[in-house]
Formats: sequence, structure tokens, C-alpha cells
Amino acid sequence: MSLKRNLDDIVYETICFGFVSGAYVSGKRLDPSELAERYQVSKTPVIQALKRMVHEHIVEITSGGKYFIPVADKEEVESVCGARLLFEEHALVTLCDTITEDQLVILEHIEKNSRAYFEAGDYNQYFTEDMKFHKKLVEFSGNACLTDLYNVLLNRYMVIRTTTGMALVHDKIASNEHLLMIKALKDHSKKDVRRLVRNHIGKMEERLNEKVE
Repeated sequence: MSLKRNLDDIVYETICFGFVSGAYVSGKRLDPSELAERYQVSKTPVIQALKRMVHEHIVEITSGGKYFIPVADKEEVESVCGARLLFEEHALVTLCDTITEDQLVILEHIEKNSRAYFEAGDYNQYFTEDMKFHKKLVEFSGNACLTDLYNVLLNRYMVIRTTTGMALVHDKIASNEHLLMIKALKDHSKKDVRRLVRNHIGKMEERLNEKVE
């Protein structure tokens, strides 16, 4: 039972990772048989993953049982980016009081890797590290329920990036803001972390809105 559950999780995460590299396009049908062949698994874990993604509003399903990538609009962009801001601002403000040296070391390591990938032009890996950085911020705030919900939210965010053509578009200023967030945490500056995260997510929302109707 445990092995099956683990396989379902792996397939789910693998399909979601396709959004990082822009493997899917807006309105594209996700065929369970095609995905099963691509990832060399049976259809069962693929279907379980797709059902989970429907429940989490990452993909949609027609009345005929066909799965497809949703088309993002401005309302969706605003909702997802607004939710990200609520999660991350809460996490950063909490961390200003609770951050440990070990947590700072982990964040610095992820930021260093992220910056190196950005400078090398390896944007798939850069985006992976970027998402890891933000996940750790929320995880380190110490609320497990918040962390689980946030991870689902980030998958919805990746869908929007892909379907708006932003999957491989990155900004050096945004990359540098991770380092500034770490410094603000070291300084225990709630004012600075609020300003940085609002700017960080606000700029992305603006760029995404330029791509949707």
C-alpha cells in the first residue's frame, strides 16, 4: 500500500514538474495513456495524479472525462498571486522572530544554487531552485497545514506561468531579491520582508497580467 501511495505521489510530482519547463500549453488535453507511456508507468497512478490535480484546480476535466490544461485569466492571476502573498508575507514575518542559523544556512545554499543556475542560463533548474526557496520560507514558519496548502498553490502558479508563456522568462532583479530577503531575516526586519515580498510577487503579477486576457 505504501509503495503504491509513493508511486502516485511521484507521478503527481513528475506531471506537475512539466509545468516548470513549459512542457504543456494552454487548453492542451492531458491523455493518461500518453502520460503513462512517457513516464513508463501504468495508467492507474497517472489517473490518480490527474484526479488529484483536478481536486486541487491544477487541471480541469470535461463532462466526458477528458483532462486538460486550463486557460488562465486575470482573475486567476490575481487570486493565485494574492494567495501567495498572504502565505509568504505571514511566513516571513513569523520567521523574523523564529529564524535559526541552520535555516539561514539552508536558504543561503538554495539562493546560491539559484543564482548560479540563473547566471548559467539554466532556467529550468533556476526556477526549480526558486520554487524551493519559497517553499522553504513557508515550511520554516512552522505551520504544517499552511505548508501543504502552499505547495498546492505553487503548482497552480506553475500552470499559470506555463499557459501564459512565462515558463522560461526570468528576471535578474527578482533573482537578487532572494538575497535581500535573507538579509532582512538576519536583521529581523518585518518592515523590509513585507516590502520585499510585496514587490517580488507584485512584479510577477504585473508581468503575468500582460500575458492574459
